[in-house]
Amino acid sequence: MLKKILITATIIGLFGTMTNFVFLSPLPTLFAALLLPLVYINKKHFPAITFWLLLFTMFTIVSTLLYYPKSFLSYGFYRYDGNFFVSYLPLLVLPFFSLKFNIGKLLKSFLVFTTCVNILVYGYNVLQHKLEFSGLFMSTNGAGGFYSIVTSLAFLFFLNKKTYTNLFLVIFNSFFLYATYSRGSILGLVLGLMALLFIKTRRRYLLYCMFIGLSAIQIYILAYTFPAYKKYIMNSPKANIYQNYNDFAIKEFGARSTKLNNVYIRMYETWPRGLDSFLESPLVGTGFGSVNDVPFHFKQVIPGIITTNEQKNKVFNDSHAHHSFLHLLGEQGLLGVGLFLIFWFSVYNFLLKNNQHAVTRDFLLVSFFNLTIMSFTEHRLTTPSNALPFVIILGLYHVYVNYLKKQDMADKVYTRGMV
Repeated sequence: MLKKILITATIIGLFGTMTNFVFLSPLPTLFAALLLPLVYINKKHFPAITFWLLLFTMFTIVSTLLYYPKSFLSYGFYRYDGNFFVSYLPLLVLPFFSLKFNIGKLLKSFLVFTTCVNILVYGYNVLQHKLEFSGLFMSTNGAGGFYSIVTSLAFLFFLNKKTYTNLFLVIFNSFFLYATYSRGSILGLVLGLMALLFIKTRRRYLLYCMFIGLSAIQIYILAYTFPAYKKYIMNSPKANIYQNYNDFAIKEFGARSTKLNNVYIRMYETWPRGLDSFLESPLVGTGFGSVNDVPFHFKQVIPGIITTNEQKNKVFNDSHAHHSFLHLLGEQGLLGVGLFLIFWFSVYNFLLKNNQHAVTRDFLLVSFFNLTIMSFTEHRLTTPSNALPFVIILGLYHVYVNYLKKQDMADKVYTRGMV
């Protein structure tokens, strides 16, 4: 009974990921939190995904309690700084269950439903004479990440079965993605599809080249911009670092378009902010939720090893490092990033080893790389509008795979009995 309630809540949450105006997508997170104690009683074996995610979650809870324990009592924490808990909690429970259902039909229904609703929303957008499209999301970046993921699902359904319906689904969702003007989301989709191609053609070394190239570019940028950040922005006499950035940007670059200015904000302010916290406390970071508590007031807890941000004004907003890995490094250090990457690679290994439904598996692989790549320019790994569609479908796929494996084992036992 509890299993069916959880799966039903998860499916409702999946359809709810198409908007963050109405909070339906966190429904599986709520039920997972309620069922967690019951599920873990007397459990001796943990799926790899759940085991490593549990370790990272425990580390994150401890980091939060040490930095600012009142965070857990604030709605803003779960909306912004701590949205990791909203996005990933379902994976602490769903992989323990198994259930027979048609996952292909479910995903196709989700795709058709979201596309039809967004056609209507875009029509209203046209009547309002708006060029930029954010769908049913509060921000274009949130919308861009969602449409990037949904477009990959449409594309894979089309590759599996080339029908006019599937073609229209690809066209409409590709257009929605383009209309968000979210460059990071478009780049994530393109490179995510390329990553799947590399896997299919047994050229995985190209995946390593891709990520080495992305990392090298950003290391080069930070080597150039970090000194300017320390001199003109973080260590300026003014208390408002955002005003410091504006003063610096106008002086150095002059007036810029909003999109181009956002690029400079990342290069000269948010990326260096994550790096700054990491360099101060490389082992465990300066505390979960600390990167957007500015200006930084660093205080050494263990000289040379652990430093925390003593800024008394604790804020919950989206002023993060705009780079998931720099953000994790800044707040949780090498230990936190290490735990998360082991969990993230366990997801990748699970997908490589389980191809029980080709379209779903391939979609999850594309989304895995899509999220990873988008996280080089935004903090997409934990953003619910981007992460929850992936996490929910991954959880449901784990449930689906568990059922098929149990059936396969039962069939083998039956066959041996007959012999």
